[in-house]
Amino acid sequence: MKLASLDLGGRDGRLFVVSRDLTRAVPATDIADTMQEALEDWANAAPRLQNLSDALNAGSLAGAVPFDPSRALAPLPRAWQWLDGSAFQAHGELMAKVFGIENPQTDKPLMYQGMSHRFIAPAAPVPFPTEEDGIDFEGEFAVVTDEVPMGTDAARARTHVRLVLLLNDWSLRAAARAEMATGFGWIQAKPACSAAPIAVTPDELGEAW
Repeated sequence: MKLASLDLGGRDGRLFVVSRDLTRAVPATDIADTMQEALEDWANAAPRLQNLSDALNAGSLAGAVPFDPSRALAPLPRAWQWLDGSAFQAHGELMAKVFGIENPQTDKPLMYQGMSHRFIAPAAPVPFPTEEDGIDFEGEFAVVTDEVPMGTDAARARTHVRLVLLLNDWSLRAAARAEMATGFGWIQAKPACSAAPIAVTPDELGEAW
């Protein structure tokens, strides 16, 4: 199924189910007011959301409205945590070369804990103080989980994946060199990410998942 958070009041918007062809949407607030609320009660919310999605795609819902992505917030306008991982060691090697720092060799994925209290809506302007900050961006896949217990191994972690979405991860390269050198992590160099309007359950991806 496909889900969105529409800008209909409240900081986190209102949860809607969106048709597979992205033309229609129906409020899901009888099930959960927000995406976060649905995630926190996923075992109960997901089957009901799926039933709503099936009815919407079958064209049997009278309450459906046209889906307007310009009214969408980020699917999760804010989250408990945002961890950005780089799957390729070559990325770390390139960053080290650009910034003139030592790249630690490790078999663990490169990862940092980024800003999570705000994700920018897909059609919203993204404010930056100056182009002198070296504005850059990366398209990324984001995987949304429910609560993952400490010590969960990789195989079991797959069972906690609930949604997948697209992000635009902004960087301010001029600030990155100094922050990388501290070894503490990003503060100024990694502003809020922008998000696409739709989050999908993994089954929507078919064999690609």
